[in-house]
Amino acid sequence: MANKAPAGAPAWMVTFADLMALLLVLFVLLLTFAELDIQRFKAMAGAVREAFGVAKEDKLAGVIELEGSKRRTAATDTSMVRRPDDIPKVSIEAPMESDAAAETDAKPAEQPAEKRDVDELAGALKQAIAAEIAGSGIQIERSGGGVVVRFPNSIAFPSGSGDLTPAFIAILNKLAPVLRKTPGTVFVSGHTDNVPISSRIYRSNWDLSAARAASVVHHMIDANGITPARITVQGYGDSRPQAPNDTPENRAKNRRVEISVVPEQ
Repeated sequence: MANKAPAGAPAWMVTFADLMALLLVLFVLLLTFAELDIQRFKAMAGAVREAFGVAKEDKLAGVIELEGSKRRTAATDTSMVRRPDDIPKVSIEAPMESDAAAETDAKPAEQPAEKRDVDELAGALKQAIAAEIAGSGIQIERSGGGVVVRFPNSIAFPSGSGDLTPAFIAILNKLAPVLRKTPGTVFVSGHTDNVPISSRIYRSNWDLSAARAASVVHHMIDANGITPARITVQGYGDSRPQAPNDTPENRAKNRRVEISVVPEQ
């Protein structure tokens, strides 16, 4: 007669069932910690305590919630965990609008570096020829990103000539040290009025204006050591008048030589 199988479940099935139950509890705990829902954690902790007979309950050891934001901590002793009520609250007050405005007004507005460089250059050029500027018609002004020194033709050249006057040579010699110390580009431009000129030397006002600018450049290079690569010669003739060529006074304004200095940024 064949042996009958023993009644009840096999012994290995009890062990397997216990292992599955433990794994289920583990995954439930991991899910609970991931979401960190306080109410669900307490409920789950109670269920686990009842299921495994745990007598001691840790009150959220290692978890602190501060004003709604959950943070992790290494503390395992609940007595060391500071509750939100125990944490001192620091109040940071933003300055009032009036205070901020007063502070802004108290500080002088800082000028851009480019504007400071141009202003300093203009001041240095004015200081170099301060004695010659008074009553001579010489003008120094800011233009764009540089400084323009404007010389009337009555000071710079004899009528119809491209030769520098002794007074103009003396002025250029005083400006040269400032130009040598100022890195950047120097533009020398000649201008005339609209009265036509035709001579054995100059075919037109274009030739005359370019020759006058070239005379200034030659003196700056030969006598004052300005680097040739920094200088540009420009002859405009009567194409860029400062005033209408309708009176002798306006035509005199248009006959001029300009030295424009653009500092290196």
